[in-house]
Amino acid sequence: MRPCIVLLLALSSCAEVLPAGVPASPSALACLLDHPDPARREEAAARLSILGSTLAEALGGKTADRAEEDTASLRPAFQQALAEPTAERMIRRAFHSLRTGCLARDATRVAAALGAQGFRRIEIYEPHDGLKFTRYLAQPSAYVDGTGGLHDLFCWTQALRRSDSTWIVREVYVGLHARFDAPFKAVAASGRYPRGSVLATFLERPELQKLAQAFPVLEEIEFTYGRIRDKASETAPAGFHVIAGFVMEGKAGGRSVYYTAECGLDPREGRGGALDWDGFSAADTVGPLTPRGSGIWGAGSLKPVQDD
Repeated sequence: MRPCIVLLLALSSCAEVLPAGVPASPSALACLLDHPDPARREEAAARLSILGSTLAEALGGKTADRAEEDTASLRPAFQQALAEPTAERMIRRAFHSLRTGCLARDATRVAAALGAQGFRRIEIYEPHDGLKFTRYLAQPSAYVDGTGGLHDLFCWTQALRRSDSTWIVREVYVGLHARFDAPFKAVAASGRYPRGSVLATFLERPELQKLAQAFPVLEEIEFTYGRIRDKASETAPAGFHVIAGFVMEGKAGGRSVYYTAECGLDPREGRGGALDWDGFSAADTVGPLTPRGSGIWGAGSLKPVQDD
């Protein structure tokens, strides 16, 4: 199943050059690229990627030591994510580490850094000219459920081709992938995920019992973390995404389902990638699972969609 260096003195001026709700230029965002808080560096990189600017261009020939280290230390950052006590915390931490170290960089440089640090490229998907997704196996058997089931940690990078024919990393996707190829009823009744966790709640959805009457085999699940986007909304919360593929016996046909659940660990994102830090306090809360649609399963399965 395949269902983004300046002196510390300059940091003090960021509140003046980056007022809430006002678009920032690449040069203004550059003052955050050596910020001691990785969340601020990630936000700056995300906003630069939306503007179509690389970190190097925004810095104008200077360097940001922390930003350089973010790219050079992706493997150690993922190892730290593996130590998190829950699957939810694991994929969230890995997601932020990858964004902080990859967004708004030249795509060739990011690919080289990932390869050098042991991320194995397993797929390239190009839905149209100028857009490229690359999937990597980050850590096999990264998570083991309560029945011994293995889940691989994977990631996608999304790269856009610019007018000068260079490619820039626009977004990333990180999650766990598990293959079951087993009757859904047996998987749902196995108690493999902690009670109250996102995946346990997903397996308890009553409508899936009905779906399993026609498509009884649960083929696989991808569980990712990232922004939950709705074109009708001005802001996007962060949260969890669950995509699962159900098939008939003999895989004669199948259906996919997609759900999301908002999370309180990250501030909402506004237009242009600006985060709403005012009054934000992180909370380890997860909202209800919301169905986002279903589709035909098979024929190459799902792929990522462009993050606008």
